[in-house]
Amino acid sequence: MKQLITIKKCQEDQLDLLHKIAIQTYNGTYQYLWSDKGKWYLDEFYKKESFKKELSQSDIFYFLVYDADKLIGFFKLKNSSLAAYPAQNCIEIDKLYLLKGSAGKGIGKIVMDFIFSFSKKQDCSVLCLKVMENSMAKYFYEKNGFIQTDKNYLDYPTIKEEYRLILTMVKEI
Repeated sequence: MKQLITIKKCQEDQLDLLHKIAIQTYNGTYQYLWSDKGKWYLDEFYKKESFKKELSQSDIFYFLVYDADKLIGFFKLKNSSLAAYPAQNCIEIDKLYLLKGSAGKGIGKIVMDFIFSFSKKQDCSVLCLKVMENSMAKYFYEKNGFIQTDKNYLDYPTIKEEYRLILTMVKEI
């Protein structure tokens, strides 16, 4: 069966849809990182009010990913800057989550191609992101041309010790 993947910019009136898929995809992907199954993180960073505020900002872009008519994920891009690239426009891939069961079907590649195209239209020459060192996502980003430039330790109170290392990765486009 051929997939029909579409990506649409999230509008302010789709806040409830965005919030629902954000919680659903995060819970399906990262509960294992946390001693409290991610409750602290979701309470801190996934408040509906935060999404609402960000949807109204001109330097933050949310997109919804559909397989035919089914919403399967979302991603967030934001204008950013990197000390290593001071003269270049940078877009950060701040979130990119798909429902469980979407991996290995080429959907991530379609999303990345969209991000590359969108970023070029925004006169962006560098993409950056942060990714957990111990995650499959790291290998996905490496396969898409990202290289590690930095690493830091997360000091979130309920994250398990073995998952505190987070990498910064970049790709020139």
